[in-house]
Amino acid sequence: MKDYITVIGGGLAGCEVAYKIATNGIKVKLYEMKPVKFSPAHYSENLAEIVCSNSFKSNLHTNACGLLKEELRFLNSLLISVADSVSVPAGQALAVDREKFSKIVTEKIKENKNIEVINKEIGGNDIETIEQMTKEGIVIIATGPLTTDNLSKQIASITGTDKLYFYDAAAPIVSKESINMGIAFYGDRYTQERAKNEDIEEWKKRQNKIGSYINLPMNKQEYENFWNELVNAEVVELHKFEKKEIFEGCMPLEVMAKRGIDTLRFGPLKPVGFTDPRTRYASICTCTVKTR
Repeated sequence: MKDYITVIGGGLAGCEVAYKIATNGIKVKLYEMKPVKFSPAHYSENLAEIVCSNSFKSNLHTNACGLLKEELRFLNSLLISVADSVSVPAGQALAVDREKFSKIVTEKIKENKNIEVINKEIGGNDIETIEQMTKEGIVIIATGPLTTDNLSKQIASITGTDKLYFYDAAAPIVSKESINMGIAFYGDRYTQERAKNEDIEEWKKRQNKIGSYINLPMNKQEYENFWNELVNAEVVELHKFEKKEIFEGCMPLEVMAKRGIDTLRFGPLKPVGFTDPRTRYASICTCTVKTR
């Protein structure tokens, strides 16, 4: 057995596990194919590159996502400590400056004396296979949904399955200039909401505190029009690597909408936690846009 552990993949999972092993005094060889080769979704040479949303979801301890992050803080997680240090306003969620995040993680990994970063594609033109590597020592595969075809075939051969992946929804970019701020308003869910017995004037004073999100309230007719346009809209043609395996926890909005007209208003557009400043009543549905 070799005196080090091999980790394949320098993304979020690979960096976290490599760092945790190294801080326990065990040597690690961390394989990352960038910058020798990039996947269709990656462009930075840094490790732990975030290619989808920059949000790590809720920080609330009453939420499963928030509780998990608090447990990770207790365990001295590299990723969460870096995320906290480069966080950007996001209401009750933990969101990060993605470029600073990956840059700092890369620095932390490379300055650790127990970690050797090897920029090489495993499963490419090299003769060595995962099966051979596992016979010589411990191997952790953390290559994510965009694993190369050659490596995917090796994993499938070992595990006997080819369904160990899914695809996240891409976070759309909305131009602020396109938003009618005579209708939209700033606010964070639940924080912006007028309390049951709160005086209107007191509530209005709180609205002077700019929130992290821009919210677009819709009445019943507006919501139905929005839903109809969404489900019938022209969609971008998928890349060859983008298959139909969709993660239920991060589903594209248009896919969710096609499950029924009420799906969105019981999901991400649920009419709770906000008060429409124009009417002083709760919004029927609210489409929320993260500000940068």
